[in-house]
Amino acid sequence: MIFSRGEIYVLSPRVGTEIDIHENRYYRIFPFEKGFINAQFIEYKPNEYRVKIVKEVMGVKVLRTATISTKKFRQLQDHVNSQKEITEEALEEMYKGMHFLQADKIINKIPKPQYVKVKYTDKHYLSGTLLDYVDEVLFIQTPFRIEKINLNQIKQISYRTNIENFVDYKAMFYIGSAAAGLALSEVYNRQRFPQKDVGWYNRFYGISLGLIFSGEIFDAFSTLLSSKSTFILDEEEYEKQRKQKL
Repeated sequence: MIFSRGEIYVLSPRVGTEIDIHENRYYRIFPFEKGFINAQFIEYKPNEYRVKIVKEVMGVKVLRTATISTKKFRQLQDHVNSQKEITEEALEEMYKGMHFLQADKIINKIPKPQYVKVKYTDKHYLSGTLLDYVDEVLFIQTPFRIEKINLNQIKQISYRTNIENFVDYKAMFYIGSAAAGLALSEVYNRQRFPQKDVGWYNRFYGISLGLIFSGEIFDAFSTLLSSKSTFILDEEEYEKQRKQKL
């Protein structure tokens, strides 16, 4: 049933005469309208309706209009009416997974430097060390240069929120690194045939180098084996991945 007030048509009593941003996100009426603020349905022609959508583009409010058929209008009605009514608890649960609403805050909270993997288009990824974040621009060190990526280009970002403590394996790393240093010194001695005292010095030097770098190796090991967290920072990407899971 269509309710009308003047020329404005109510899609459903659950959203009223104007669909606001929370109702749109909850019922997913226009899930791919980036920057959505509100929308209304207005009588246009027999068997047709005009949708007026107010959205924010580059910080400016703009009005977009579209025409839909009665059939499409009925489909949207059924889509909304088949879902539960909005409650504060439902909204709170919904917003928990919408990281794109806190994109700036999430990036600011990442400890720096930090190894990250960024998806910035549907098919392009960038991996490197996040060095800094200034004026919504990420500075990421790659093997070749420092890349700059604007926050609004990022679809999702993955990084290790916590570095796990593999303290039980620490002694093994120190012993292994020292053994590797000793093995390299033996290879060097066999190639150079040094005097006996020099040979023992080389062995001592190799073991010392192994111990020096063992801490770095252990830290790298701990980082690589720690679990990663992924945050979707783009609303369109959020809707796309959500649809794939359904």
